[in-house]
Amino acid sequence: MILSDRELRIEIEDGHIKFEPNIDIDTQIQDASIDVRLGNKLRIPKHLDGQIFSPHERIEQELLGDLVSIAEGGYPLLPQRFLLGQTHEKITLPLHLAARLEGKSSLARLGLMIHFTSGHIAPGYDGIIILEILNHGPNTVNLMPLMFVGQLIFEKLSMLPSKAYSGRYSGQLQP
Repeated sequence: MILSDRELRIEIEDGHIKFEPNIDIDTQIQDASIDVRLGNKLRIPKHLDGQIFSPHERIEQELLGDLVSIAEGGYPLLPQRFLLGQTHEKITLPLHLAARLEGKSSLARLGLMIHFTSGHIAPGYDGIIILEILNHGPNTVNLMPLMFVGQLIFEKLSMLPSKAYSGRYSGQLQP
């Protein structure tokens, strides 16, 4: 069952869903989702000649690219370019809720994707949400800190899970 705006407010007020910093309840809670914003850190991929990555092995973040802060004027993402970003908000989920990250239609119309395969946020997750940003469009898109980039849709579990999320990205604070 997807939570409505009224249920989301209750979950936040009761301290079950936590955001750091706190969200603006009046502008970020929509009818059945919560809008999230782009943080100020990006990881710009490096091209490493001859390097082959195995997705089943832990990869040091530094090998994936350089961590940069978004300048005051934004970061121009060229067509067909990819980078990792992060949400401005750190989220903590209770065990009775899971969430799903979806993009904003205003960005999709520019050709911008904010995630490929990692849209699921598990019960018990605590950390920022990593954004896999790709500009599929024909034009450069300027990424600005605090711009609305996605929305979280929350779902109530029919039964508590036997264990909380404890994956390798638990507690992650940068892309």
